Amino acid sequence: MDVLEAIAAERGSLTLTEIAARLGMSKSSVHDLLGTLSERGYVKKLGDSGYGVGMKAWEVGCLSAPIGMARTAAPHMTQLVRAVTHGVSLAVLDGAETVCIQLIEAARAVRVHNNIGDRSPAHAVSAGLAMLSTMDDEEVARLLPGRLPRITSETLTTREDLLAELGRVRRRGYSISRGAWRIDVAGIAVPVRGPDGRVAAGLAIAAPRDDVTDDWIRGAAPLLKSAARKIETDFGAPSLDGAIGRQGATR
Repeated sequence: MDVLEAIAAERGSLTLTEIAARLGMSKSSVHDLLGTLSERGYVKKLGDSGYGVGMKAWEVGCLSAPIGMARTAAPHMTQLVRAVTHGVSLAVLDGAETVCIQLIEAARAVRVHNNIGDRSPAHAVSAGLAMLSTMDDEEVARLLPGRLPRITSETLTTREDLLAELGRVRRRGYSISRGAWRIDVAGIAVPVRGPDGRVAAGLAIAAPRDDVTDDWIRGAAPLLKSAARKIETDFGAPSLDGAIGRQGATR
């Protein structure tokens, strides 16, 4: 799996020598692993340029629940982009990080999102804050360390500050992140529930920081919440009356 993950992280191709160097493995060991992965379709030979991710890896990935939610969310995200004229992303929580599983960009010259598959620290992005806000304080403490990585001067760096912010998210009904991941980017987000009623993802609008004024947020937040409810309905989530954080009230 290390070999496959190294190739996937490159978003292109790697030669046998490059893979061996990155993983600290012998070329002979990497060669044997590549042979097995190639036979099963998880990697493919790309001529002289090396190895890339194969179709089998894509097929297996498409069976995961996040991929199903990403497909379900796409049309609603597209409508939201048209309404707010900024890009919209959908992310899932994986440990202390978020992973982007769907992205609809706006027709703007300035691109503020990562790519599908990219990871971000959950405490530094609006989607992460939205999902963390549905947990109680004990769950958050088990998931994140007391000292949090500083990404920019605006990043929350202590669990105490994070828990205080999550309380504000629950009361407000959506998360706001200004400059905590990239200093020039801000975003708002809400959680999205899956068929079991538990939070499965975070839906976020990201924009240049100067565009995310209080007036803009007041206009965009209801549209964001409406899109999230539509995604939940189409994805089979049970009906729920109440605001963000009902599942995550502090015990």
